[in-house]
Amino acid sequence: MAQGLLPGTALRIEVSTREGTESYATRIEDVDAERVAILVPMRGLKPRPLAAGTLVRSVYIYRQKRWRFVTEVIGHSPDGAIEYLRLPPFIDCHERRRNYRLQVAIKPSRIYRLVVDGEETAEQEFEGTIVDLSESGCCIASKAFALPGERLGLEATLPEAGDIAVRARVVSVREPEAGYRMRRIHCEFLEMPRAQRDLIARYLMRRQIEMRRRGQL
Repeated sequence: MAQGLLPGTALRIEVSTREGTESYATRIEDVDAERVAILVPMRGLKPRPLAAGTLVRSVYIYRQKRWRFVTEVIGHSPDGAIEYLRLPPFIDCHERRRNYRLQVAIKPSRIYRLVVDGEETAEQEFEGTIVDLSESGCCIASKAFALPGERLGLEATLPEAGDIAVRARVVSVREPEAGYRMRRIHCEFLEMPRAQRDLIARYLMRRQIEMRRRGQL
């Protein structure tokens, strides 16, 4: 298995709860072409089985580097000692970037400026398309002008995942190249609720699974 996802590997997993997040230590027991078998997480010497469909963020060490992936619980062993995670479609080196970015083509229902000349506004809308997306930010292709530091509001529907409504800060703007009209507005999300982040993570995971089936990953 690539990136050292092997039986015996210690795994730190994180899941969202109503109170926030919970983190557990567990161990990989087996890996096959479809799933990763792990010991049921424990907290306070008590097992904490996770429901099927639970989104799981995982981190482990391999060759002195931190690797991470997002996946979901797909089942349990008959005796309840083992939980099965879907084999992650993508494993990212934590040192390389903050979050995995995926190329997309999503038309937001609204993009609007939150701060203009130091004053709040919510009505200066402009057109654009999200062309890459991660849990921490996105890139918007648009003809509109934007400046680093500007605050934007963004509302969009992620296919087969749900709706997001987030605020973002413009980090940088790349002007159109010769023959093109679209600027690339690079943004980072601000104060994103955990539920919204989980929704984006689930959307990205499903897209990666689809791309892997098509041989695009």
